[in-house]
Amino acid sequence: MNNQTGQTWTLLKENGIVQGEEPTKKISASPWYVKMLLAFSGWLAAGFILGFIGAAFAFVFEHISVAFILGMTMIVSAYILLRASANEFIEHLGLAISMAGQALIAYAIFDISHHNEITTWLMLAVLQALLAALMPNFVHGVFSAMVAAIAFSMALHKMDIPYFIGGIIMFSASFCWLNEFRYPQQMKKMRAMGYGLVLALVTFKGTALFWYRTVNVLFPQKQELLTRPWLGEIIITMITLYVVWSLLQRYGQPVNGRLSMTVLLATLLVCAVSVHVQGITVGMVIVCLGFFGANRILLGLGIVSLLFYISTYYYMLDTTLLDKSRSLFLAGLIILFLRWLMKYMIPANNETPHE
Repeated sequence: MNNQTGQTWTLLKENGIVQGEEPTKKISASPWYVKMLLAFSGWLAAGFILGFIGAAFAFVFEHISVAFILGMTMIVSAYILLRASANEFIEHLGLAISMAGQALIAYAIFDISHHNEITTWLMLAVLQALLAALMPNFVHGVFSAMVAAIAFSMALHKMDIPYFIGGIIMFSASFCWLNEFRYPQQMKKMRAMGYGLVLALVTFKGTALFWYRTVNVLFPQKQELLTRPWLGEIIITMITLYVVWSLLQRYGQPVNGRLSMTVLLATLLVCAVSVHVQGITVGMVIVCLGFFGANRILLGLGIVSLLFYISTYYYMLDTTLLDKSRSLFLAGLIILFLRWLMKYMIPANNETPHE
């Protein structure tokens, strides 16, 4: 490597971002769209593997203990293959075997829990969380983190406290992305879990908002304190303020400074608007995390989530179109005002031009 690369490596090593000697060979990673195609192929292959097992070894599904042991054996085999992966084919094979094994274990868990849905979803969430932390594969980490979040969401749904899940997943995803560079050896795993949690948050938050608010209109039920939507928005507001405060700390801004106070007050105002147009806060947090980490994929997911939540709000049945128009118009005006305030009331720091 050239001298400039060596100096960069030394600087990163002094700041604790990397460890060890300077690499002598660059290993090129597959693009993200290739990894997504491999994940889809793995899911498809897992279905064929399960079909083969069901046709050739029907007794596996008749004896729960056999299904559980076989599923664990397949997951361990997939771990060995993924750990020693040298090419895309081995990675593809490991994904297929692991997903088929997970399906067998899920089948066994459903019977072991005596068909108790809450227990089943919680056990599946724990299983997927362990796989996300232990499996040495990026796509597997994304998939397991997303499934773990969805399984935990379904458990809370069965407990009739659905509005807590948005805050829990949002905090977990924010923790992963805020600490992305704090643990250099676990950076790849943190990113995988971060992507999985963000994908689960984007999809589940929007569908949950549409489902619960529509059902409450069509089939009104007595709501307890823990089932009220505003309680979930309060939790999301607290997490949003924590994320913004953490980002301000990363940039060395004092808490009682003019910039910090203005940003925190603006964030609180946006969160207040998001109580009526739910989802705006979540989308903006994802955008901020993507911008902070210079992550275009995460930034794109944040923009897509904002469009998704606004579209979901349009189809709510508990509010008239006139009220929706007023809420969206007011939210737009407030956000534009905050943008003007940040641009003209806070002086920009002078930066030294790079040579």
